[in-house]
Amino acid sequence: MTEKTETALRARIDELMKAGVSADMETLDKIYHDNIVVMDLSIDGRLMTLEKNDFMALLKETFRDKTPEDHMWSKIHSLTVTGDRGHVLISRRIPVGGPNMMIDLSIDFVFEDGRWQVVREVNFSRPDQKAA
Repeated sequence: MTEKTETALRARIDELMKAGVSADMETLDKIYHDNIVVMDLSIDGRLMTLEKNDFMALLKETFRDKTPEDHMWSKIHSLTVTGDRGHVLISRRIPVGGPNMMIDLSIDFVFEDGRWQVVREVNFSRPDQKAA
């Protein structure tokens, strides 16, 4: 969807989740802004910061040989649109670095070039209690 609405942003989040767990690099390239910065803070205080190509490579490796449908769980806590800016606060269960982790994501979007693009993602990762 090419509209500046919450419905369009929600559709983009769904597309982002599906592309991520499917390691669909072509779709991710269109969703992730060229200047995206991804920051992940682990429960032990380690901060990892990645730019677009490194983050996409991490997703490709993480979801290699995985069944995408097994990793679609999500809970959206907040989704807002203000002009050409959007924000989504969402929790996910995904296998980053091995076992499933519970990840809370704060995702900033910009509506640019006729589509919603992720410009910043700040994540807090912790062990998933269901996986433990």
